[in-house]
Amino acid sequence: MLVYLYGPPACGKLTVAGQLAELSGYRLFHNHLTVNALRPVFDFGTEPFNQVVHRLRLDVFETAAQAGIDMIFTNNSAWPGPDGRARFAAFAAAAKQVTEAGGGKTLFVRLTAPLAVLEERVAGESRHAHGKLVDVARLRDMLAELDQTSLYPGDLTIDTSQVAPEQAATIIFAALTPGSR
Repeated sequence: MLVYLYGPPACGKLTVAGQLAELSGYRLFHNHLTVNALRPVFDFGTEPFNQVVHRLRLDVFETAAQAGIDMIFTNNSAWPGPDGRARFAAFAAAAKQVTEAGGGKTLFVRLTAPLAVLEERVAGESRHAHGKLVDVARLRDMLAELDQTSLYPGDLTIDTSQVAPEQAATIIFAALTPGSR
């Protein structure tokens, strides 16, 4: 199983993913693991960077599915540029495809929060540890272009300003339990 958590910066993806990993035993493969691994070699956001990071992630998804390893992945849905949403959706579709090709399934979970909450969270000290976005002005610019709709009609959506991370993880875990969704 691949649990694909997505949403804007500071909506709580990594925090919820950590709680879900503790609850479920799933492996946590958050997006900054690959970003931070490649930054010393490739400039962030360049075409070579994007090509390598996407291949690496897709290979991990497929290999984990083939090995029967359940995992959680986090991804920022606010991809830059006029075609950001299309590229984000294409990558998510590719993740689903390689996971299924490896014999796995994918659950897409969209995390949201109001702008004021995101602005408050983005400056948090915990975001510095992984080299995450910490600039409120840049967050506003990213969100101005963000399509906030779900990728797929059946995606689970959780407003993290309304539930604690532990509660969000419990909701997701319940959706993973056969017959609960």
